[in-house]
Amino acid sequence: MRKRVLILDDDDSNAEALALIMQEEGYEALSIISATDLLQTITDFNPHILLLDIQLGTYDGRILCRNLKQQAATKHLPIILISAMLSSQLTETNANEDGMINKPFEIDELISMVERLLKMP
Repeated sequence: MRKRVLILDDDDSNAEALALIMQEEGYEALSIISATDLLQTITDFNPHILLLDIQLGTYDGRILCRNLKQQAATKHLPIILISAMLSSQLTETNANEDGMINKPFEIDELISMVERLLKMP
């Protein structure tokens, strides 16, 4: 069974690009662009990991991450925050994320982090 990766990025082209990258690496990937769909999509898709953009229009991915980590059903879901924000702006995320990737990023860096968090060889 392939591992499932859920991607939430409000930029459709970023979301689709991340999904293609993950699919090329052998994952089943689903991308969504609306934070309002996140909880229902997690329930329906049952991802093994979540790639979550920080800047989501009116939503903040750090707050979404923190909320997911506080819920019994999603607290064990590994979450990688992805952001184009400067590192100095991210020093106080306190979102309980499992990993952080800054845009632009190397694809190998992302894949390596996903594999490490999923404990894949």
